[in-house]
Amino acid sequence: MSDTPPATILIVDDARLNRVLLETKLAGEGYRFVQAANGQEAVARLADNPEIDLILLDLIMPGMDGYAFLQWRASNPRAQKVPVIVNSSLDDFDSIVRALQMDSYDYFTKPLSDDDLRYILPLKIRNAVNSKRLMEETTRQNEMMQQELDLAARYQGFLLPDDSDLPGVRITFHFQPCSKVGGDYFDFLEIGQDKVGFVVADVSGHGVAAAMTASIVKALLPGYLAGQGSPGRALEALNDDLVRLTQEDSFVTCFAAIYDRPRQVLTWSTAGHPPAIFLRPGRQPEQLVYSSMFLGVFASDQVEVAYADQALPVAAGDRLVLYTDGLTENPNPAGEQFGLQRLEKIVAQGGNKTIEELKRYLQASLVEFSRGVFPDDVAIILAEF
Repeated sequence: MSDTPPATILIVDDARLNRVLLETKLAGEGYRFVQAANGQEAVARLADNPEIDLILLDLIMPGMDGYAFLQWRASNPRAQKVPVIVNSSLDDFDSIVRALQMDSYDYFTKPLSDDDLRYILPLKIRNAVNSKRLMEETTRQNEMMQQELDLAARYQGFLLPDDSDLPGVRITFHFQPCSKVGGDYFDFLEIGQDKVGFVVADVSGHGVAAAMTASIVKALLPGYLAGQGSPGRALEALNDDLVRLTQEDSFVTCFAAIYDRPRQVLTWSTAGHPPAIFLRPGRQPEQLVYSSMFLGVFASDQVEVAYADQALPVAAGDRLVLYTDGLTENPNPAGEQFGLQRLEKIVAQGGNKTIEELKRYLQASLVEFSRGVFPDDVAIILAEF
């Protein structure tokens, strides 16, 4: 037996005989019925019976007629969800078109033939009721999905670090989420007493799966970075975990670095991530880049995979700019991307600003360029040594 409850039909007609006739002829279909003699009563019946699935509506009635009821329905979101089949003696073209233009599902003229009552009207009713219930189920599923996405977005926020400085490094960041749940993750952490770690990663795609993969990166990479003491070896270890734990069509780009304060050396490695920008005072920006494979695609013992450490001397006043591709690939209304060259120019122009001022300048430049539209998450991390 089906668990679907029988449809409830509201019959609106000022002639009691017509209401009884319709109810009698349709009784064999298993429907439940509610009756109203005019539009005002129909409004009251809808308020008292939220389970109503369909309205059979006459047009010529005293008080609120069928057209007035359809007009009221157009301004009532709840009533709009209940389909209306008009059953009227008005058979002229203009009357039919007027009713259909007012969002009626279908139109029958009185008197209904035996075939109308036995076959066509029950079929139209089933189609209309099924369409309404399918729409309701779709709405419920969309609401549940939105709740899950909202929860995932909150969880994604837990992945972000506090905006605070670490010994020897001033740090600030900006995160602009898009309307979807994404997979951006970044962090900075103390490693022992003399080192600071930096991480920025971007999981392919959007949605709950991307957010969950980002949570795996957060759970594992900081520990690998601290334990291995090498960004390249940390990325290798994380890569093998992602190959084992994530879906085949998912991959992660990542930049990882360790700053050794006593030696004043930044050791970094990258896995297919957009190039970090390193800026020395009075110099042009330098891209930190080399060819490397995404994480989670091939195991680390394969020849295609190599995450080598690169060493960079650091002096006081030097700056490191990390970001995800949601920044450089963010389009303006004409489809032009923000781009790496634009980012480098802004970073160079902001050399005399504090990193907090530079962050605000970069944010404002991005909003002006994109008109405030962000199809992907945007993460920006600024560090000054």
